[in-house]
Amino acid sequence: MARPASGTDIKLKAAGKELLREKGVTGFGVREACRRAGVNTGMFHYHFGSREEFLRAVMKEMYADFMVDFRAGVSAGGSPRDKLKNALVQVGRFARSMRRAAPMVLADLAHGNKEAFSFMKSNFTEHIGEIAALAAEARPRSALKAHSVPYMVGAMVPVMIFPVIIGGIMERNGVKELRGEKLSGLMEEFISDSGIEERAEIALRGIGL
Repeated sequence: MARPASGTDIKLKAAGKELLREKGVTGFGVREACRRAGVNTGMFHYHFGSREEFLRAVMKEMYADFMVDFRAGVSAGGSPRDKLKNALVQVGRFARSMRRAAPMVLADLAHGNKEAFSFMKSNFTEHIGEIAALAAEARPRSALKAHSVPYMVGAMVPVMIFPVIIGGIMERNGVKELRGEKLSGLMEEFISDSGIEERAEIALRGIGL
């Protein structure tokens, strides 16, 4: 049974989010989270029971935080195109924050981990529905107006996600250079605020908006 929220619970999840962003899933350790939160492991087990439950709770809260930013970004837009661009920018920023965790999550999905799939389906898909609604609104003015909305979404969202994930995978595997370019410089180019904004613009131009 879930425990009621408390100051300890909040501290642990804040430490967990920090740890997940820094070290990804494989570096997501209970003892380190407790140390950062200033909480003993007995209180950790009281609130979460296991590392897996804690990881799910942290990822769920990170996604909830993202959705707050996502909706605020969309609402700041004027035209359907502006709103769609803002939505893509928020996706890019979230991918940036998750780049160390995402490769391991995707590996679980690719290997048919049903628990991981169920968790992602229940907790990480809400923004796709909202992007689809924005794409439907913008579709009459796009070059893909003869195509389905899922086709449009599939043409845009990977531009915001895949370069960051692939870069994260290379970072995890110790790659320092790519075709003579320093990987750190390439990642900065892709995941800086300006780089994310530019990729969102590229995604929209790619569908003729």
